[in-house]
Parts: sequence; structure tokens; C-alpha cells
Amino acid sequence: MLIGWIVLILAILVILALIGLGWDTFFTGVKKGVEKIGNLPEIKNITNKAKNEFDSIVGNSTADIVTILFQKI
Repeated sequence: MLIGWIVLILAILVILALIGLGWDTFFTGVKKGVEKIGNLPEIKNITNKAKNEFDSIVGNSTADIVTILFQKI
């Protein structure tokens, strides 16, 4: 129940910010904030580790699928 109230309050705050600042200004500010957060070294490290793990998982899965397909031929 508490989470529902928190979500409702956050949604109201976002709507009020959109009305007060205007659509373009609001999203420009959000974009700048995301860029600042994305440039933090900690976030870059986490992103690179996640990308490497994802590539490893996808690469292994693709190799396994190819191996299974060629075994059946």
C-alpha cells in the first residue's frame, strides 16, 4: 500500500514539473541528468561488465546452438 502512495506522489510530481517547466525544458533537463550519471566511472564500469557478460552469454549460447544444429545434420 505504501509503495502505491509513493508511486502516485512521484507521478504527480512529474506531471507538475512537466506543466511548470514545459515539455521541452523538462526532457532536456532529464537528458542532461542521464548524461551526467552515465559519465560516472562507477556506472561505466558496471555497464562494461554487464556488456561483457551479456556478450559472453550470447556468444556461448550461439556456439551451442550452432553445434547442436550441425550435429543433427
